[in-house]
Amino acid sequence: MSKQRSALRNRFEYWLYRLARGLAGFLGPAASARFGTLIGSVFYSVSRRRREIIDFNLDLAFPEMTANERRHLAREVSRHFGRIALDTLRLQRLDPDQLRAEVTVEGLENLQRAIDSGRGFFLLSAHLGSWEAAALMGGLLIPGGMAVIHRPLDNPLLDAELERLRATFGNRALGKFNISREVLQAIKEGGVVGILIDQRPRGVDFQAQFFGHPAKTHPVLARFVRKTGAAVVPIFGYWDGPAQYTVTFGEPIVPQELSDEELEDGPLTARFMAVTEEAIRRAPEQWLWYHDRWRQLREAGSS
Repeated sequence: MSKQRSALRNRFEYWLYRLARGLAGFLGPAASARFGTLIGSVFYSVSRRRREIIDFNLDLAFPEMTANERRHLAREVSRHFGRIALDTLRLQRLDPDQLRAEVTVEGLENLQRAIDSGRGFFLLSAHLGSWEAAALMGGLLIPGGMAVIHRPLDNPLLDAELERLRATFGNRALGKFNISREVLQAIKEGGVVGILIDQRPRGVDFQAQFFGHPAKTHPVLARFVRKTGAAVVPIFGYWDGPAQYTVTFGEPIVPQELSDEELEDGPLTARFMAVTEEAIRRAPEQWLWYHDRWRQLREAGSS
């Protein structure tokens, strides 16, 4: 955990979460989406710092857009994440059959190809659309579910709730730090490990091109692939509307089909980021542009 927290604070946050989850269930999908849209709109208006970050990111990534188009996109991003915050709470009230009824799956043959290989493999995803719905659906479709790399929440009560949810759908969580041995063991045993590499890592100077600009990116997935020989299957979940999602599985990236040069940290990580960028461009309003992805460029420009 990042710092010492009081038990009272943890309990207070937990009961706020339970209240919000109950509200999301009471409102229903359509009303919850409308309320989330309102929350997102208000957040965009009052959060000056985050608005500055998202405006910088969109200027960088979409220079071909007009200023008005980027401003409209920024508002839609904020509205989407207002909706998805409540929608994630609603997802926690569903059982597996209810989730299946709300999800359209694309590219199932790509996932099946990796499963049929009889070997462990990785799922590559991003903070896009409804990534929690994608992870839960992946757990239902993969025999034995998958292990998901994530940073444990600071509140242990909320972290336990999240782990319970994932376990209901066949998944398990791996902590984000010092887990190489667990990851390698899971792949060796024929398991599946989900990983997101679309955010700026701390203490890492390695960079890859992302939306035409260098972005700090951890090369850990490329290194895992070289060490294990495991394929990588892209998975992304899109929010299509209240209680409607599309989960897509992309064509597997198979290391045995690549040259030694293509398997090096730079080229392989660039391939992963290109796949991620393509997925984001399908629905740019659904990616986490509030994240300070190009911080080094933003700070250099303001100095």
